Amino acid sequence: VLTGTVKSVSRGPPQEPGWAVLSVLSLYKTGGLGIPQPAKGATLRLQLPCRLCPALKKGSSYILMGRLGADGEALLPPDAFVVPYRPQQQQVLGNLSKRPCRGTP
Repeated sequence: VLTGTVKSVSRGPPQEPGWAVLSVLSLYKTGGLGIPQPAKGATLRLQLPCRLCPALKKGSSYILMGRLGADGEALLPPDAFVVPYRPQQQQVLGNLSKRPCRGTP
């Protein structure tokens, strides 16, 4: 789980995945991304397997929950949780980062 501002989106040819480059605002659950804390200002490259979704707009900020691909790359599949970020959500997200994960890795 992270919040970030979209710096660029490239969709590429139909047979290949696209990419989104984000400027990280905050990290809440890293899930093995390998980004050290504090992450603010770090750049993260997300693979977009679908050409149409999620719909990301350059310059907009989002809350994102994706996955790690088999190769360790950050992956944002069509079913990923992506919503516009509002600063008022900071407290709720901060509480999320303090909760331990109950799932299996």
